[in-house]
Amino acid sequence: MKVNHDLVNGLISYVLKSVDPYERTLEHLKEIRRPNGKIFLVAFGKSSVKMAKAALDVFEIEKGVVVTNEEVKKSENPDVEYIKGGHPIPNESSVIGAKDAIEILQCAHDEDLILVMISGGGSALFEYPKVDLDILKNVTDSLMKKGANINELNAVRKSLSFVKGGKLPSYTRAKMISFVMSDVVGDDLAIIASGPTFSQHVDLKMSLEILEKYKVALPKMAEDTTLNEEEREQKDVEHVLIATNKDACLAAKEFLEKKGLKSVYLGSAIQGEAREVAKTLGGIYVESLRNRSDFLPPIAFVSGGETTVSVKGNGKGGRNQEMALAMAPIVAGKDITFLSFGTDGIDGHSSAAGAVVDGTTLERARRSRLDYRVFLDGNDSFNFFDKLSDTIVTGPTGTNVTDIQIAIVGSKEG
Repeated sequence: MKVNHDLVNGLISYVLKSVDPYERTLEHLKEIRRPNGKIFLVAFGKSSVKMAKAALDVFEIEKGVVVTNEEVKKSENPDVEYIKGGHPIPNESSVIGAKDAIEILQCAHDEDLILVMISGGGSALFEYPKVDLDILKNVTDSLMKKGANINELNAVRKSLSFVKGGKLPSYTRAKMISFVMSDVVGDDLAIIASGPTFSQHVDLKMSLEILEKYKVALPKMAEDTTLNEEEREQKDVEHVLIATNKDACLAAKEFLEKKGLKSVYLGSAIQGEAREVAKTLGGIYVESLRNRSDFLPPIAFVSGGETTVSVKGNGKGGRNQEMALAMAPIVAGKDITFLSFGTDGIDGHSSAAGAVVDGTTLERARRSRLDYRVFLDGNDSFNFFDKLSDTIVTGPTGTNVTDIQIAIVGSKEG
């Protein structure tokens, strides 16, 4: 029984439509009362283009800037600037976007309204660092490669930034409303895109402890600058959470149940090393298949979250594909289909969003003379699945509510 790619593709399309940034933003914008003054727009993150379009369709925007990871297109509104920033590492354009946003904030008055559209990827795409950009790049890249989780990564980013950690509202007198798509476990507004508009305490000491934990060195001059930098006054801002991983997971559950599969939502707090998480989830699936748990087959399991990968090889892939590859021997020969994908359509340094495995994956790999252990050791999951035509490729989706894992247990639908 080979992977049913039609079912997989239909499922993913249904999930992505459920968290479409344009529709979600539009729905909430209609509830906003128009101000007496002007309306300004600042949008950044992987969903910024669609979120900004919703704002442009509802309000007359005086001036705005949109920082995205997409190829920049000419704006329908000449007063709204589109910039392609760097991701997952910030670049010069990321800094230009943040500085342009600050200029917009500073020209707004008390009676004006600033709409801020925040989504995953914003930490890299929107940045004004306290230290040299090359230093920030090296620190970010090193922490990611050594397996730092998103909370740790963003804690360090906040300490090294003039806009993260609730600092952005201090640049304006105008009222600000932030519309947020969550790409973090727990939907913590202080963490999403490093919480640029959410009032919070930035713990510099903790940031240095994280750097020490992962043995990432910050130049002495940069460390002194960070520690001695006076923090900007923070202000409370209204936040509207428009989409989360839970929304996407429940959409997946709904799709599967429409297909006649009893489904269970395991939550959206899946974290840890990708290959270790595969063992835990795989154990749940196998016990179900063997009728040794309360989850009797046929059944589908849906979960979400964000894992990490400690990169030791020079291969191509990401956390979703690595988890799928680690799952392959667990489901080998069994009536279990498993897929994991990033809702943003980007999994690590690859063209895939994720991958799918089933009970036949290792046998098909053996016939193609592919040893999964070699690919796993080399963090080369993309090339393994690409050779089997089992990658999940969506292209950049324009949305981002972290990752989703789905297993279909004991059903020929897989």
